[in-house]
Amino acid sequence: MKVVIIGGERIAYFLAKSFTSKGYRIYLVNKDAKLCEDFARDLKAIVIHGDASKRSVLEQLDIEEDDIVVVLTNKDKENLIITQLSKKIFGVKNIVTLVNNPDNIELFNKLGITAVVSTTTMLQRALENLLFGKELEEFLSLEEGKLAFLKIEIPENAQVVGKKLKDIGLPHDCVVGGILRKGEVIIPHGDSILEVGDRLFIIAVPTVQTEIANLLTGE
Repeated sequence: MKVVIIGGERIAYFLAKSFTSKGYRIYLVNKDAKLCEDFARDLKAIVIHGDASKRSVLEQLDIEEDDIVVVLTNKDKENLIITQLSKKIFGVKNIVTLVNNPDNIELFNKLGITAVVSTTTMLQRALENLLFGKELEEFLSLEEGKLAFLKIEIPENAQVVGKKLKDIGLPHDCVVGGILRKGEVIIPHGDSILEVGDRLFIIAVPTVQTEIANLLTGE
């Protein structure tokens, strides 16, 4: 099995360097002649200068079904053509493609490319994690402060540990939208039992957020 990396600059370089260190055969394809020279000089990989959206270029790679194809050009149209050629003509099953415009993710998925990477989406998620990364969220003001969003982690000595959600006496002006438990998301119901370390995602009116926090974290 080999890894074929198409397009990209520094990402392609570091991916190739990482995979070669693990013993994989690496093929790099790029339309930039100077970049190909740099790749060939610095990496233990087969480097091909050409446009991988052309079938004749892909045929030079001797692609097999079990190979991994990684598509990293900065044009979604090209990425779509390359992924479709790799899948339909060469029968490649393992395709990872970059989608520059998040709006195109659904299109790629509909065409059977499920390993889709969007740097925009990843950056958005990273920013959201920074915004919502505290133990107890300061509420996110919506509609001029009429709605609050909280994320609260259940501590070890909280009185609610082991109790059903419906029995802990949460205020009526709140909704528990989800529970994050050991990396898995749980959609809660009244009989859901709270455990130490659970992270509850709650929507509430701002006037009850202190009561909610005290109830869930108090000993």
